[in-house]
Formats: sequence, C-alpha cells, structure tokens
Amino acid sequence: MAKKTTLIHIAEAAGVSIATVDRVVNRRGGVSPGAEAKVLEWARRLGLDRGSFRAHVRTLRVAVMMQPPANPFFQGLGKGFSDNSAFAADLGLACFVHHIDAADVPATASKLKRIAESHDALIVVCPNEPRLAESLRSISARIPVVTMITDVSDSGRIAYVGPDNRQLGRVAGELMGRFLGPPGGQVVVVLGMHRMAGHEERETGFRSVLRERFPQCSITAALESAEDRKRAGNVVYGAFRNNPEIRGIYNVSAGNLAIANAIRALGHEGRTVIITHEITPDRRRLLRDGVLDAIIDQNPRMEALRAIEVLGRYFKRIDGEIQASEYTPFHIFIRENCPPPEAAI
Repeated sequence: MAKKTTLIHIAEAAGVSIATVDRVVNRRGGVSPGAEAKVLEWARRLGLDRGSFRAHVRTLRVAVMMQPPANPFFQGLGKGFSDNSAFAADLGLACFVHHIDAADVPATASKLKRIAESHDALIVVCPNEPRLAESLRSISARIPVVTMITDVSDSGRIAYVGPDNRQLGRVAGELMGRFLGPPGGQVVVVLGMHRMAGHEERETGFRSVLRERFPQCSITAALESAEDRKRAGNVVYGAFRNNPEIRGIYNVSAGNLAIANAIRALGHEGRTVIITHEITPDRRRLLRDGVLDAIIDQNPRMEALRAIEVLGRYFKRIDGEIQASEYTPFHIFIRENCPPPEAAI
C-alpha cells in the first residue's frame, strides 16, 4: 500500500517548515505567495488530492488595470474578468478592476505602484512608455506582472497575454489590399496612441503587407485619436477635406461610429473601405449596413481567461508552463458572417 502523503512530506520536499505548510492548508495567512506556490506544487507532485487541498488555500488579490469602459473594448474586457470570476475563485484568485488614464503617464505610474501595494499580482494594459516600464519593473520585483493586449516587454512581466498585434496588422493589410483591388488607392491609418506598442505593431504589420503585396495601395497619413472617439471622427474628416482621393481607412482603435459619420457628412459612404477591430453593438450595425467592410475581433473574454490561467500556473494552482507570450486567437467578420446582437462571441 502506498504511503499516505503527510504535511511533513510536503514540508521536506518544498524546503519549508511544517508550520508553513500548516498555515497554507488551514488558511492562517502569513505565507508569501512564492512559498505558498512551492507548497502547492509539492502537494500536487506527492499526490495530495488537489481539490481538497486547493479548498484550503488563501485567496490572492489580483489588480487588473486598464482604461475606463467608455472605450467599448475595455468595457468588454472588464466584463470578461467578471464572467470568469467563478473560474478565478476556483483557483483562489479574486480579480479587482481599476481604471487608469493611459494618456496621463505620471498619474498612471503613481496609481500602478499604489494599487500594487495591496495586491498579490498585477494584470495591466498600458502604453509602452519608459516611466511606466520602470514602475512595472519595480512592482515585478515583488509580485508577478502580466501585460495584456499591448506589451511592455521591458517591464519584468512574467507573460504577455493577447493577440500577435503585428499579425493583426498584416491581416488588416491583406484585407485592405484585396478590397481595394487592382486600382488600389490612398489609405489613412488611425491609431489610438503611438505609445501603445500594440497599435504601433498593427501599423507596422499593415504597412508591411501593403509594401510586399499591394504596391498600388499607399498610406498617405497615420493619424492619432488619443483613444478619443470624437477626435477620431475629426481627424478623419480633416484628412478627407485635405485629400478627397483617400479610398481606405484602417482604424486601429476607438471611434468607428464618429468616423462613419464623418464619411457620411463628406459624401464618401459606399466609396471608402473601412477596416477596424473589435465587435461592439455599434460596429455590428455598421458592418451589417455595409459601412464597415471587415472587423478583426480578438475576444476579450478569452483573453481575460488566459490571463487568469497564467497566474494560476504561476502560483501552482493549475498545471502547465508559462510562455513569455501567450498569443490569443482572433476572428474576421464581414457582413455575411456578422453575428446577431444577442450572440456571445
């Protein structure tokens, strides 16, 4: 008969005291997440029933920091964490969403440090800006940091979770080139923020494909909306007033309804190819009406789940190795496969 695993066996294997194992099992507190992870890992390796053991581990607080839900994508991402709260709870994780103003770097850096002090892990969506990277390096020396959607590679993060943004841009470029066809034409790129690494990578991928395969298409301007929907419409309106020959718009971020309204006001509806990202109620309607030509959707609910899984693996609450880049899949929607408003993506 196999010997029953005891707390002594786990303590010896993990290199911690029996008291530490006892504190983990009986949720007495006072154990660092790192030591707790070692206890959990050796409990699993030694065959202690994971379900019963996990029921005793303390709940770790995870701060999720992103832009406010005024941006439809971040509204969906916040809902993604809410929808996955039961799964997180099963891993002994509780996610708390906090909002940041990505355009205000000093305030964001300060808030990152302040919020991180009262949490056991950090999931963050923020620009790739030196001051923010420095703040995240400081935080990552104490707790695990996961970057999402747009990476901050020099941050000490344990993983990036989100799409391969360069590939997203290349897909958008392929679609634009094919929609414009042999005549090609002039194209405008609308970025949310140049400092968002993901936005910059999408633009790079988009430019690469047009240069490689569709030389008849040329990018005449790369505009910045600062993630402001109204501004997105204004910069597009100004671009068309200056150059009525524009035939395509690649909008990397927010403001598609304002852009559509600007195109209508100028009389270019039906003559301009518009490709963008993320399914939202407004964008579904614009796609079904033929105003938008294609939407590349990255499924924020799945991305939230993947980020939770990364921390679950880090804290040894589920099996598996952590990859430096946990790329998530995406879907391409055109009018013919646009899901109805009530459909879950």
